[in-house]
Amino acid sequence: MSAPVTAGTAASPPSPPPPRTLNVAAERARTPGSFTGHHFNSAGAALLANGTVEAVIDHLRAESLSGGYEAAKHAAPALEAVYARTAELLGARLEEVALVESATAGWQRAVSALRLRPGDRVLAARSSYVSSALHLLSVERDHGVQVELLPNGPDGAVDLEALEAALRAGPAALVTAAHVPTSSGLVEPAAAIGALAGVHGVPYLLDATQSLGQLPVDMGAIGCDLLIGTGRKFLRGPRGTGLLAVRRPLLDRLTPEAPDVRGARWTAERSWELVPDAKRFELWEAAHALRLGLGAALTDLGALGVDTVARHLAALATTLRERLSALPGVHVTDPPAAGGAIVTFVVDGLDASDVQRQLAYRRVHLIAVPAGHGRWDMDHRGLTKVVRASVHVYNDEDDLDALVEAVSEIVRLEGRGTASDTGRREPGAEDTRRSGAGPEADASMPPITPVPTNSQAEAPGNGQAAPAPSPVTPPAPVPAIGLNPSPAATRTHHHTHDAVVVGLGVHGSAALRHLAARGLDVLGLEQYGLGHDLGSSHGETRMIRRAYPHPDWDALVDTAYRAWVELEGASKAQLLDITGGLYAAPQDRPDPLRGPGCRQVDAEEAARIFPGLRLPTGFTAVHDPRAGIIDAQETLRAQLTLAERAGAHVHDHARVLGWEPDGDEVVVRTGRAVLRTRRLVLCTGPWTAAQVPSLAPHLTVTRIVNAYFAADPAGPLGPSGLGSFSVDLPQGLLYGFPATDGRGLKAGLDSGPTWDPQAPRPRATSEELALLTEAVAQVLPGAGPVTESLTCLYTMTADRRFVVGELPGVPQVLLGSACSGHGFKFGPAIGEALADLVCGIARPDLDFLSPARLFPGGTS
Repeated sequence: MSAPVTAGTAASPPSPPPPRTLNVAAERARTPGSFTGHHFNSAGAALLANGTVEAVIDHLRAESLSGGYEAAKHAAPALEAVYARTAELLGARLEEVALVESATAGWQRAVSALRLRPGDRVLAARSSYVSSALHLLSVERDHGVQVELLPNGPDGAVDLEALEAALRAGPAALVTAAHVPTSSGLVEPAAAIGALAGVHGVPYLLDATQSLGQLPVDMGAIGCDLLIGTGRKFLRGPRGTGLLAVRRPLLDRLTPEAPDVRGARWTAERSWELVPDAKRFELWEAAHALRLGLGAALTDLGALGVDTVARHLAALATTLRERLSALPGVHVTDPPAAGGAIVTFVVDGLDASDVQRQLAYRRVHLIAVPAGHGRWDMDHRGLTKVVRASVHVYNDEDDLDALVEAVSEIVRLEGRGTASDTGRREPGAEDTRRSGAGPEADASMPPITPVPTNSQAEAPGNGQAAPAPSPVTPPAPVPAIGLNPSPAATRTHHHTHDAVVVGLGVHGSAALRHLAARGLDVLGLEQYGLGHDLGSSHGETRMIRRAYPHPDWDALVDTAYRAWVELEGASKAQLLDITGGLYAAPQDRPDPLRGPGCRQVDAEEAARIFPGLRLPTGFTAVHDPRAGIIDAQETLRAQLTLAERAGAHVHDHARVLGWEPDGDEVVVRTGRAVLRTRRLVLCTGPWTAAQVPSLAPHLTVTRIVNAYFAADPAGPLGPSGLGSFSVDLPQGLLYGFPATDGRGLKAGLDSGPTWDPQAPRPRATSEELALLTEAVAQVLPGAGPVTESLTCLYTMTADRRFVVGELPGVPQVLLGSACSGHGFKFGPAIGEALADLVCGIARPDLDFLSPARLFPGGTS
């Protein structure tokens, strides 16, 4: 029953409902990228939600099944709904909205349609984005338009009194401002600017690229006539999407300079007419899948509510500004009129890009913005580059903690370190990147002082690596592996590397290259001379193929082929020779080879493909037309060259005697130094068990013999009659390549005795060569005698799968080894994967190679 109302008083109005709160956990759950690190780059490209990704993929799948036109027809209602959601977001009419490829595309079409003439005045805020400013400056230079920069007031925003004075000074053709610039957290007084432009009847173009999705944007309330935006930032849409809105009556007066069939109708031989709505600014060709993804993102934003999102982002950004401002040596560069989701700052003594790089290593991802992206703003404030962090709905206090703590650590290191601590060299410092053998080989290393470590191991008297207890999960102390050199023989570094890569064969050199290319401080260590012939990566040639017995490998094979193309492009060297391949086995083999693009052929067809190869009775083969030959020697040279060019340091003749975890870092001992690193990457091939003794029961090192046989390169054993091949014979798996390099036919048997990698390596014996010769004669008639031979070592696992990933219990140590005789072809791809793992990027596609599979139910 209602309470009575006292005479002479009025009933109190109902209390407004409490503001909605954002469920960050739910947003993170539908944003897979939020679990790969701490992401603060929504002002660049926000993380996509699952629904957005699925909308894009679903339409691409529909295009693949029914065709692009048919899929677009089927999706027409959903595509039209994107316009409705956009109009609702902007407070605009449906017919006032166009979908474009980017904010810049929208800007250029809108400004061009204004048909600015010589003498026209454009009043532009200093917040304008680089692409907008460059277009205006180009129009000024080429068409005589006058671009006038509006001054800022004391709060850093457009000085409204100066704007009004400029509008009173004479007719203007356009007023433009960025609602939020790219270079700070400033929020321009967009509605106040619109009110002044409206009083004077001047069109007002608002760049809402950085505000859509993080702030309420209503064109009617703001008073803007034109608005541009992008999908990839706070709207959380796919890249390649943008929007342009033009309100009537201005829309009816604008004519695009280059109308498209989407926006105009060709009515007669020399006449045409524009469509009546904003689609006149669109192009007929469009990425429908991306637009549907944008629609999904807009639906998500509508369900959350822009006001709810804005409150969450503003609260996070305000807290972040306060916490960063409290750090010594850190200066927040946002002006007083800042608000919303963007925070910018600088660190004393460090370039913003260095800060970005060091944060990325700590899995905190943001961006450095140079003055060239906002000269009218940053030059005016004396800034050359700033670090920009931008929060979103998947960020919470834990993310802020990670960012602030990481910046604090960087400041501490900068305060106590040398030029090497920050990735910078003092003027005139010697750039010695590779050491040779000898005591002076480490002269390029930074100054050093003793650093305490968790434990020390006694050195056995025989000079070999000492076995040690396996590492266990920190914080339990972990004994060092290998020798503990005497203090007189070593030096210990202040400097902590981002990563140290041990072993510079194909996988180690690839990892080194990719880590250096990402700007990390990375050191590569090789125990022998570079390109030595004692391991698994030497020799002239290796095989590449898509044919594998299990589909688990298909994705990695595809990745590897793409990685080789990228490496060839980067090195400007031909590394692959696609010859096609035949891989033969008894027809009743339980696990036959197969793979994308491969097909099974009988012996008769195999003979037509490779006349030089004769299959035994009862054998079939798999033909892989994309198989070929890798130039192994050139590959190693190319990867190391690219690594050094990107800033990696390489020390050869630097044997690792032991390593041990120390907190979040790893201490690495060589014969001449004690190093510190945040991540240790072991690509040590046959010596893997010596570095990680707990792996010894799971690895078998095998000695393999290869030989060259005399053969005429113009005959059936040359490229015209043979490609890469293998035949599963009783003697073992025979594999090889045609006579292409003047050295004859190359062949080897994928079997041999177990071998201690530390033992002397004799040349191939007569018995080994006799067995190989017998196998070659069985399937390669016409091969001559052995002309030369070589040996190498295979490091085998029981399942013949590699060991790639974190060492169980010691996540700061990564393995890339035990490649079981078929790993060279994956070298560039494995190197990139290891770099991803060092940078905290998950690689679930490599779970089938994880070291954890060797230790079920426990750690190493």
